Amino acid sequence: MRRKIIGVFVCMLLITTCVVLVCGTLSESKIKKSSVSPGDYLKIMFFGDRLRSYRIHIPPSYDGSNPVPLVVVFHGFPDNAHDIQSIGMNAKADEEGFIAVYPNGHTYWRDLRGQVHYGLINLIYYHRWGYCWNSWDFDPVNDVGFIRTLIETLQTNYVIDSSRIYITGLSMGGFMTHRLGAELSDIVAAIAPVAGSIGGLFYDDLPFYIIPEPEHPLPIIMFHGMNDSLVPYDGDYDVVSVNESVAFWVEHNQCDQNPQIEISESGNIIKKTYANGSQGSEVVLYSVVDGVHGWFGAPDLPYQYPCEISATELIWEFFVAHPKQ
Repeated sequence: MRRKIIGVFVCMLLITTCVVLVCGTLSESKIKKSSVSPGDYLKIMFFGDRLRSYRIHIPPSYDGSNPVPLVVVFHGFPDNAHDIQSIGMNAKADEEGFIAVYPNGHTYWRDLRGQVHYGLINLIYYHRWGYCWNSWDFDPVNDVGFIRTLIETLQTNYVIDSSRIYITGLSMGGFMTHRLGAELSDIVAAIAPVAGSIGGLFYDDLPFYIIPEPEHPLPIIMFHGMNDSLVPYDGDYDVVSVNESVAFWVEHNQCDQNPQIEISESGNIIKKTYANGSQGSEVVLYSVVDGVHGWFGAPDLPYQYPCEISATELIWEFFVAHPKQ
């Protein structure tokens, strides 16, 4: 009986996948750059042997007549593209006229023995799951290649300003933002990780990972709570500290070693700016003294964290000031 139930479930899953794939393929093939209606869409694409998905928000001002910026936003673990939309980036996209894209990570499963498994079928056997990013180069899934291909696909289907492609993300998405900044510095104009760092140890039996040296200078703005218990500000045995992450980018961008420091009237916000980097790059760090793990100033749950600053607003201001050189 159990085998029959599993067989029925697998058949239903395969049929559903085929229907979704066909529908998704047809909708993508019909896209014309000048005739995309504004709104939110769930898209599906194949990358390698995997079916991947993403959500895209088209602002009302988009008509395909002029190139617009692209902001790619990465969710944390075990969340998904729908969850991270609560940070208010869609409203900012409508206000400023850019396209916001929210990729979904790959499915991730962990059994009772701690072993990791991938793929939808494993839902039958394993109890913990979520959407994961290969931020530490710890599994065989090529998320870096997926994002490069996704950006190329978006440039084909929409009128994207190639000098204004930006990446931001929270938590595991923040780690992924650092990694993509390093590995896609040829096409990305600037990045904005929130509550992430340049590396760490995903499992005790894996090597400690640090992002590779980027090929090009890259402006970066970072946000981190000093009371973050999930990704500690000062680091620990399995997470690179915020200061070490900042130093990595300051050195790579050849910025001034001594930052300009600004402190808010409340004393709760400390902004450090490392200026005069190569090709107009700079490194900016916002430290929230009483901040925990979250997206500062987000308007909605689940990432709401009341704060006197809005990470979304400040990130967009930074992106506007840093087109690709």
